[in-house]
Amino acid sequence: MKNNFTGTGLFFSVLFILVLFFSTDPASAQEPPKQTLTAISAADEKIDIDGLLNEGLWQTGEAAAQFTQHEPNVGAPAVALSFVRIAYDEAALYIAAQLNDPAPDAIEADERQEDGLFNRSDAFAVLIDTFHDHQNAFFFETNPLSAVSDALVSQEGAQINRDWDGAWTVAARRTPSGWSAEFRIPFETLRFRPGEAQTWGIQFRRRVPHLKEVSFWNPLTSEQDFFEISRSGHLQGIQATQRIRPLIIKPYGKASYQKDTTGGNDVSDTEFDGGMDIRYRFRTNLTLDLTYNTDFAETEVDRFQANLTRFPLFFPEKREFFLEGKGYYDFGLSGRVQPFFSRRIGLVNREAVSIEGGGKMSGKVGPYGIGTLYMETESEHGNPAERFGVLRFSRDLGLRSNIGLIATDRKAKGQKNKETLGFDGVFAPHPNLSTNGFWVSSDSDDPTERGEASFGEINWRDPFWRIKLNHLRIDEPFDPALGFVQQTDLHETVGYIDFRTQPEGGMVREYGFKTEMTYQRDTQGNFLYQSNYNRFQADFRSGDFLLISIDPQRERPESFELRPGITIPEQSYEYNHTNIIFVSDVRRPVSGEFDLLWGGYYGGRRTSLDLSLTMAPGEGIKIGLGWEVDWIRLPQGDFSSQILNADVSWSYNNQLQLQGLFQWDKEENLSAANLRLSWEYHERSWFYFIVNPAHQRDGDTLSILTKLTFQWEPL
Repeated sequence: MKNNFTGTGLFFSVLFILVLFFSTDPASAQEPPKQTLTAISAADEKIDIDGLLNEGLWQTGEAAAQFTQHEPNVGAPAVALSFVRIAYDEAALYIAAQLNDPAPDAIEADERQEDGLFNRSDAFAVLIDTFHDHQNAFFFETNPLSAVSDALVSQEGAQINRDWDGAWTVAARRTPSGWSAEFRIPFETLRFRPGEAQTWGIQFRRRVPHLKEVSFWNPLTSEQDFFEISRSGHLQGIQATQRIRPLIIKPYGKASYQKDTTGGNDVSDTEFDGGMDIRYRFRTNLTLDLTYNTDFAETEVDRFQANLTRFPLFFPEKREFFLEGKGYYDFGLSGRVQPFFSRRIGLVNREAVSIEGGGKMSGKVGPYGIGTLYMETESEHGNPAERFGVLRFSRDLGLRSNIGLIATDRKAKGQKNKETLGFDGVFAPHPNLSTNGFWVSSDSDDPTERGEASFGEINWRDPFWRIKLNHLRIDEPFDPALGFVQQTDLHETVGYIDFRTQPEGGMVREYGFKTEMTYQRDTQGNFLYQSNYNRFQADFRSGDFLLISIDPQRERPESFELRPGITIPEQSYEYNHTNIIFVSDVRRPVSGEFDLLWGGYYGGRRTSLDLSLTMAPGEGIKIGLGWEVDWIRLPQGDFSSQILNADVSWSYNNQLQLQGLFQWDKEENLSAANLRLSWEYHERSWFYFIVNPAHQRDGDTLSILTKLTFQWEPL
């Protein structure tokens, strides 16, 4: 079916969105009553980040002290008392947390891995909504070992980017009454509107493993989550009027050695290279990032995945340049329909292509979010040189609502431009009700037609009910050249009802019962897939979790090759899947997950088992083991897939860390390791030493590299 894209339709769509964009005043929704904390001026006092909290302002200033349990007893006062104060000077925000404990000797701390989840440690976290837009926030967390974890949060908690690393410091130490933590977060790390007497959104979370207690400063009901930014309290009195050192220059030098014996080769190569990143912060709160001869050698490797579907696998972005400010570019459904997917730049079939350079500008000006990007790659590995462009705008419309547009452009040398245009919006007229949707159009191989995708969803959540209904349409010619699409030629409707109940006593903290219906057909109305998923789950007061589900399914796929020599024919299939998942309390010294699924599979049988263990044998040491196996029995033939992985990390302190990832894929007969030593020898300046050996069917590869970066702030 052709879907002609008319100029008249585009004109009225653009006109409508522009009217909303530039209307004089956003809709002003009224916030419910919230906890409020007033920041303390530290202009006349020096604060040492040592965790002692012995400065005078930490003794007398207003404190956030009324924390409320989220676990195990929702709404009850926290058993472990907390007192949090916030101060500021012209350069930074300071946070002091005095965290008392009824049993100080029971405080736990064994995790020091950067960006860890700190599930087994006592932990204190802060969420800061600097624009007070209820959409975007900065997350910072520590534990009694002064470990650091941070993230960028966007789309009201729908996107949590833990690969972001901000510049900040923290010191924590045990005290006779519990433990304390002291943060210094430079204003350069935070994006905000400079000005006097600002109001920011802020939320605090505290975990106390031996009490099984999780508490928040601004109370949350059982269905609400820490990262739902609109649920945060208020921080008042911030006077952040100056931006110091707006210019950052970060050159790098790299030396690498590679050896390849695959396919009868015996090739080795040594390479020396260098490049530079430049960042400039404008007074308008926009940030310009420029990069030349971009390098991502220190980026963590992808995890092995086994594909048992006819759709492409999705691998998340991990490169620092694209992660910074990522929330300003997000659009669509992650892993399903994204008009902009940054892994399309500099990666072809997961093989790196040199990025010659480029830049991006992102930030927030008033109610407007802005993201622009331009990059160029070199001609390499048979791939032509390409240029990439992205333009993204959004506008807040009162509390928890916004609209936006996106446009992308990709052009290979000697070929025509491939463009994509889309609009999206989120509207939340009630604290428990939200709606969202998008429409996006792309060029196709046929110059006379364009492909379109659209999505709409309505969602209700309260302490007892979660109800959702959505519809997704993707035309067959839809192909965003700078994006990701899992499946085209699709009409999909999904609806579910999820009921939760919290008994007053007993072993179980919360029961959950869910029924979900999924129905898919193609754009001509032909049946594709149907699922009637039914689930029971129990969250135990011990921290353990159990899920049991039954999923009757019908499917009529097009013929596809599942494995070499095994082709699934086009016909109708009916089967059931039964799934049992048990997750032990992650706060235990040794925790694990058991996931067993069995049932029909394209006229045969499938059994899948996923086991994982996580342990912390010593301070700063973390070990993870995983085994994923699938046994497939089909009329066309049998096969099994197995993936083994092992993670080992050792953190001497927050500046020196050693990490190792070992993986084995049975089907590909591939084993690989990633050994990574990172040392922050100066603030935001790093030395990396990385070794990547791999063994394949027809040979071995070895990569050894060192990289040195230096951050210089001349202004």
